[in-house]
Formats: sequence, structure tokens, C-alpha cells
Amino acid sequence: MRIKRISLSVLAAVVAAGCAGAPPPPPPKMVEVKREESAQELFDRGVAALKAGKLQEAKDAFTKATAKDPGMANAQYDLGVVAEQLGDLQGAQAAYVATLGAKPNHQGAILNLGRVYRQQGQLDGAEKLYVEALKGDEFNVDFLNNLAVVYRLQKKYDASIEVLRKLLSRTPNNPDAFKNLGLVYADQGKDSLAEFILVEAKKLDDKDPGIYNNLGMIYMRRDDRRQALGAFQQAVKLDPACFSCNMNVGKAALAYRDYQNAAQSFDKARQVEPNDWEAHYMAAQAFSGQKKHKDAIAACEKVLSLRPNLPDATFLLADEYYETKDYAKAKETFTRYAGLPDAAKKKDADAKLQLIEMRLKNQEQMKKQEEEAARKAAEEEKKKADAREKAKSAGDTNFLDNVPQGEGTEGEVQPASGAAPAPKDGANPEDKKPSDKPPEKPQEKKDEKKDAAPAPGAAPAAPPAAPAPGPAPPTSK
Repeated sequence: MRIKRISLSVLAAVVAAGCAGAPPPPPPKMVEVKREESAQELFDRGVAALKAGKLQEAKDAFTKATAKDPGMANAQYDLGVVAEQLGDLQGAQAAYVATLGAKPNHQGAILNLGRVYRQQGQLDGAEKLYVEALKGDEFNVDFLNNLAVVYRLQKKYDASIEVLRKLLSRTPNNPDAFKNLGLVYADQGKDSLAEFILVEAKKLDDKDPGIYNNLGMIYMRRDDRRQALGAFQQAVKLDPACFSCNMNVGKAALAYRDYQNAAQSFDKARQVEPNDWEAHYMAAQAFSGQKKHKDAIAACEKVLSLRPNLPDATFLLADEYYETKDYAKAKETFTRYAGLPDAAKKKDADAKLQLIEMRLKNQEQMKKQEEEAARKAAEEEKKKADAREKAKSAGDTNFLDNVPQGEGTEGEVQPASGAAPAPKDGANPEDKKPSDKPPEKPQEKKDEKKDAAPAPGAAPAAPPAAPAPGPAPPTSK
């Protein structure tokens, strides 16, 4: 056999000729590569969102910016600001600490971190922070004033006075230093000296709301509520957004049992400092006085989200649950309160727990009785329905005669109890032979009425209501 050989050139020509009429291949698809935002671009986007009040969007942008560049101090700082506004104090603390890690002398972060420490009751942390900051800036006015406040709150009065004197030696006309010094003396019970210093401060700046606020606190110590309220109101007039001023107006109103105005002042304070636990707790007391139990519960829950297991707030929350008859939650909260190591009202809590147990037991008994009554009524109704259906199935036109005694269809008149039955068809009632028995002597009527027997199928009478609880223990103001 002879094998034909085809040259490669001829084969290539044939293939080329066969492909001449085929469409060209499609162009390759263009894949769009999205450029990632830089840390600066993310920071700028976060700042814009923060200015627009879009806190969550700002938080997301600052979080991404700090992830790309952990050393971007301003992004860390703004992340802390947003966290504070969102009520996340621990998140704010972490962000401010990170800010100082990137920039140790960032004054805004130092002051804000000190405030966050105070709000969480971490006074030792605030003291250490300011002492460390003053090593690099010995006469910083803000650091010295804040350190003096921390010392006063720690009851380290001598240390506070020493810091304020140091401050006044460099800035003798500093009204904040005078205000803080006046409060130190007031806390020591030296009200006359405190008032003298604050009056001197007012000469330096008679438009400073803090001076009137602190004077009002001294008047409250003297139990001069009218003069104190006037000073607090003057402070609020000068600065409607003054947190401590609104707080003190509310406390003065609360002392007069003016719950409505107290609640309004505490609400203003909560708007200024939404993370201050005391503002929410005082608002809860005002709401409780107004019998606005749901608002009081919400305020207490906010307090406990900021300061978990705070005894006074825990007790008030339990009491408000009790007032709303939510005995299950009241029991759980009073039990939790009684287990706190510094529960000053443990006896009151135990007494309330006993009342709650009694009420829960009564509720359970009533529920069982109601369920039993409903079950019996349903069984009775089923018997009636079965009897009717059976009579109909048997073709008995007088199926109503088979209905249990005392029952009938709607609109049917039933014979009176004890009456003679109706005569059957064709029977003459006169044909009935008289009985040989003498007629029964009618029973004499008595003045007292006997209790009527319950109608067939009726639910039994409800058990007597549980006795009303005694007065609730007074809430600590």
C-alpha cells in the first residue's frame, strides 16, 4: 500500500482557509480593580460623618483608619470621642490610651481620658494620669485644676489645696482655681471660708455659672434651699448646657418633692452628659415620684449599664418592677440586690421578697382554678353537643328531650324547678289519679336568704384576692 504524504505547508494552508470565515475571538474582559482608601482618606471621611452626626459611620471610618495606621493619633482620638457619644466608655478609654501611645502629650486625650476614668469611678487612674502629664508640663492650668478635683473626690483635701495654691501662684486671677478651692473648704465643713472664696471668684467673673452653682451647693449645706435654688437657677440661666448646674436644680426640686421640675432638669443634664450614671439615677427617682414606672425602669437600666450592680439603682429597679406587678423580675432583682456585699437595705429587700412569694403563689392558685373551671365548662359543653348530635342521628324529632336537665335551645322556656312535667300526646292532665299521700306542708319562709346554687356549667367563684402589701420602703434619695 502506498502512503500519501502531505507537506506541512499544505496542511497549514488548508487550516487557514477553513478558518478564514470564523468570527474573531472576543476581547478579554476588563477587571476593574477597586483602589483601597488610604488611612488619611478614611480619617477625612470619618471627620465628615462625625460633623454630620452620623456616629456609627464615623466610628467605622475611624476604626478602618486606625487599622491601617495605628500611629494616627488624631484618628485614635476621634474614635474615642465617638465611642463616648455612643455610650461606650470602655471603648473610649481604649481609644484615648491608644492616642497617648501614639502621641504622649496629646492634651485632649489626657483630659478626656481623665473624665472617662472619673465617670467609671477610677479615681486612682485619673490621679496617676494627671500626675504623669504634669511631669512634662508642670504648670498646665487644666491638668492642675483637674488633679485638684480628683484629690477632692478622693478626700485628699490637703493635696488638693496644695495643687490649687500652686496654680494660683502662677495665675492669681484664675476663677476655676477659686471655685475648686471653695468646694474643698465646703467639703471640709468650712462653709464661711468657702463662701468668702467664691464671692472673691465672682468679683473676677460674675458671668461664670460655676461660681453660682458652687455657692448654691454651700447654701444647700446650710439647708437654705430657697437661696440655693436661686443660685442654681442663675447658673442655668447663664449656661443652659451646664451639667452640674442642671443637676443641682433637679436635686433642689427633688428636695421639695417637685418631681416634675426635677425630672426636667435631670433630663437636660442627661442630654449634656449621657454617660453620667448619677444623672440617670436621679432622673429615675424623679420618675418614680411621678409614678412613671416605665421611665424609672429605663433610667435604672441605663445606670446599671454604666455602673453594674450599683446597690441603690438595683434596689430602685426592683421596687419599680414590683410597682408594675412584674413580680418575676422584681423577685430576680431583689434577690440580686440582697446578694450584693454593700446592700444597705437587705432587710427591706427580704421583706419584699416574702410579699412577692405570697403574690406569686396566689397568682398560681388563681390560674389553676381558672384553668379547672374552663376545663369543666368545656367538658359540660361537649356533653351537651354530643347529646344533641346523638338525638339527631337517631331521627328523634324530640331530641331536645334528651338534652341534660336544665338545658334547652335558645329562646326555649324551661319548666320551673319542681314543676310537673308536660303531658304526653293524648293524655289528659285531669285523668291523673290523686295521690293517696296527704299534701306536703309548705315550708315556712325564713328571713335569711340561702345562697343560690350555681347554674349548671358555671365557673366556681374566684378565690379571695391576696391581701394588699404593706407600704413600700422609702427610696433612698
